[in-house]
Amino acid sequence: MGAHQRVALTGMGVVTSIGHNLSAFASGLRHGACGISFLRRIPASGISVKIGAEIHDFDWQQGLEAVPSADTDFLRRSKKILNRAPESTRLSACAAAQALAQSGLRHARLAEERIGLIVAGSNLHQRYIHENSARFRQEPEYINPSYALSFLDTSQVGCLSEMFALHGMGYTVGGASASGNAALYHGWQWIRAGLLDACVVVGASPDFSALELQAFSILGAACGEPYHTLPHQACRPFDRNRAGFVLGEGSGCVVLENLDLARQRGAELWGELKGGSLLLDGNSLANPVLGGEIKAIRRALEEAGAQPADIGYINAHGSSSSLGDQVECEALAAVFGDGAGGIPVNSTKSLIGHCIFAAGILEFIACAIQLKEGFLHPNLNLESPLDDRFNFAGSTASPLQAGLALSNGFGFGGFNSSLVFGKV
Repeated sequence: MGAHQRVALTGMGVVTSIGHNLSAFASGLRHGACGISFLRRIPASGISVKIGAEIHDFDWQQGLEAVPSADTDFLRRSKKILNRAPESTRLSACAAAQALAQSGLRHARLAEERIGLIVAGSNLHQRYIHENSARFRQEPEYINPSYALSFLDTSQVGCLSEMFALHGMGYTVGGASASGNAALYHGWQWIRAGLLDACVVVGASPDFSALELQAFSILGAACGEPYHTLPHQACRPFDRNRAGFVLGEGSGCVVLENLDLARQRGAELWGELKGGSLLLDGNSLANPVLGGEIKAIRRALEEAGAQPADIGYINAHGSSSSLGDQVECEALAAVFGDGAGGIPVNSTKSLIGHCIFAAGILEFIACAIQLKEGFLHPNLNLESPLDDRFNFAGSTASPLQAGLALSNGFGFGGFNSSLVFGKV
């Protein structure tokens, strides 16, 4: 196959704090559900961070059983693989099972080596490592037999490839908070170049311990005062009174596929990934760089063959951090100029928190849902907008008529990424 293949979205799956499957997630977006509450699973008594968008009341075995295509053999094999796996891997598996079932890819007549797998994220199992380290210090001779494999990020690739019989190219890709966008961009490149016919792209849920949360707090990035007793008000993208990001748990998965082949087999087309970008600032620190964000947005538009005026909706990175939101506003203003005020903007993080490695995947899915169903989800807690030049979403859903969307993802260490997604 030659280069420049078009890339379609044919399957999606999610496990988040506002919905454990795609329909529940879509409903949560439309109704402005907030998944942020007081921390339960992460002990917060000795740290500054008290809140987060944790996933509650979800059983991974029941999650797999609820997938329509989950037959007895698949469930038996999956439970054996996941029984001792870290929680992040289990969430990834449930999201991937949903996405593959929706796409119908498992029953497509594609050569097994033509279907790839990318897992977005690095340092995925921090709480798992922390808990095992504590046990090891108390009883040095105790080591969980599966620990040597499970603490590695690549264990997610191994588990998912065995569960779903994926034999094409695969790896993990890390780009801090831009990991999800980076993974989607890599999958797009593989299919566009004709190296794969399809790619399963998974955004892994961050499995942080109290150590990581306290470190983010000391850095000044994570939200603490004055909202640690008001969890629903804490995540405030583009509000003047924002106080830092709120950690979210969640995993998302999408199936990207050669558009022509997807059409030939009659797959449902949710949209088309038209272009993207992934650029570095040459900066090892946490501060965003305006020039890098501008270049990433412009590069994504260029690769998609789009002009700024073509964009009808922006899913902003919008992490609710003080400097991050300000710099993103300046970058959007530089790219879209006087037209910025006519483009609806929101941040999915106001509903589900910042899901770090999975953020880009979940926000990409949110773009697809909103474009197809014709609504703009609320931007919660935006009481005093940071910048009057933009058409920020309100506190309730509103109609959306857009054919092309931009989704931004920016990460610590100078990672800048943007994706352009549209209707087919």
